[in-house]
Amino acid sequence: MTLTGIHALVTGGGRGLGRASALALARAGAMVSVLARSADEVAETVWLIEENGQRALGLTADVRASDQLDRAVSQARDHFGPIRVLVAAAGIGLRAPIQETTEEQWDAVVDTLLKGVFLSAKAVIPQMIEGGGGNIIVIGAPLDRIAVPGFATYYAAKAGVDGLARVMAKDLRRFGINVNIVHPGGFADTLMVRTTVPEVRTGLLSPDEIGPAVVELAALPPRSQTGQTIDAHARKLAQN
Repeated sequence: MTLTGIHALVTGGGRGLGRASALALARAGAMVSVLARSADEVAETVWLIEENGQRALGLTADVRASDQLDRAVSQARDHFGPIRVLVAAAGIGLRAPIQETTEEQWDAVVDTLLKGVFLSAKAVIPQMIEGGGGNIIVIGAPLDRIAVPGFATYYAAKAGVDGLARVMAKDLRRFGINVNIVHPGGFADTLMVRTTVPEVRTGLLSPDEIGPAVVELAALPPRSQTGQTIDAHARKLAQN
């Protein structure tokens, strides 16, 4: 499966599932704009892509700030042309009982996970409409597996992301824009998971497992599969 000539933007591309998605898209031939808040992490992802002879652009922005996103998206378009694929992977972790969760913590999680998807999509949708279509891929979570004590804020935000993506798919289908959700299928071996769920020492999934599903969704033609959720680990097991 090739994405040669396709420009993809990956938010949260500095590490974890975002980095794994960016690397997979680049290996498939896409030109990848990597966006995150940490310039050092963005630079490392770009280096990993370019080390393999692929093309990448590093961008620093906070997905909670529309002005920063708009500037970054404009830079990306100037560099690689119109964005045809968005992977919304910016994440943040929190594990705290609801009675101990502060308003500031709630806002940080919900604004990053939910508002961040909304603003990222808003920033790229005009380009996709102008170009006759595109693919928005939202990194979700296996909701049935994270409904555990301490994850109320994270779960609420990810449930909101799930609903947002499903309705965006209906809103945008007439423009040829597919919107789908992909999640790792369980706890992935990322810094966020190791920090918030330190007791899970075995059975962590490789972040790289998400790559093939992201590439498959990025290659969808306009007005095809949309509003669906893909379990990357289950997909891998079914294909083996």
